[in-house]
Amino acid sequence: MALVTTDRPEDGIALLRLNDPQSENRLSVKLCAEWTAALDLLAADQSVRALVIAGLPVVFCAGSAIDELRQISAGNLNVRDSSLPLKLVEFPVPVVAAMEGHAVGGGLALALLCDLIVAASDRRYGMNFTELGLTPGVGMTRIAIDLVGYHCAAELLLAGRFHRGDDLARKGLFNTAVESTEVLSTAFDLARQVSSKPRMVLEMTKAAMALGRRTALLEAMSREHLMHQVCHQLPETAKSIDANYLQGRGR
Repeated sequence: MALVTTDRPEDGIALLRLNDPQSENRLSVKLCAEWTAALDLLAADQSVRALVIAGLPVVFCAGSAIDELRQISAGNLNVRDSSLPLKLVEFPVPVVAAMEGHAVGGGLALALLCDLIVAASDRRYGMNFTELGLTPGVGMTRIAIDLVGYHCAAELLLAGRFHRGDDLARKGLFNTAVESTEVLSTAFDLARQVSSKPRMVLEMTKAAMALGRRTALLEAMSREHLMHQVCHQLPETAKSIDANYLQGRGR
């Protein structure tokens, strides 16, 4: 079964949906590979002027897969850098994240690389890297600061607290937060406004806006990769992963 599906529900708008309910859309090798391949195909489609990325009704993306984290800490799998973050930043037309459900860790981080973000007011969102004994990834040591300022980013990354969607929207992390049943329709409203513009105008404007973000992402991910290698060599990291992996979503 495909873990990522694509559709063209309206003229000029593509929908990419993460669809792995068994694993709550965790960032397995297979899901990331399918997500990346789907972005490549959609980027080449000149009829697409806006892309909406959605997950499941209850969870957008639950972050890293625990089996892979355990294998890395045990030395059976190398720390890997995904090309997915850069694909999102470099996608030629605007990307709208429609987070009907919760988003955790790398799942939230990837959503934050989209151009426009609609969250659910009563769902929980957080980046729990440090609770797992790990340093943040997906460029968040730079990107989060650019989005909401140093102090709010410190609360997200250092304290690892989970917040309601409406709280984070007020802080400026999301464009808006609405009832979970209204997230997709709100995201499509934004996508329609975007897709009414000429594709060339959208491409040039997004490329100019994303230039600094791309540089910040690459610099941050380079340093984060080294930090991850150090963390996974520490014996206490595996214990933190096992003890805290499922904690936090109910906060």
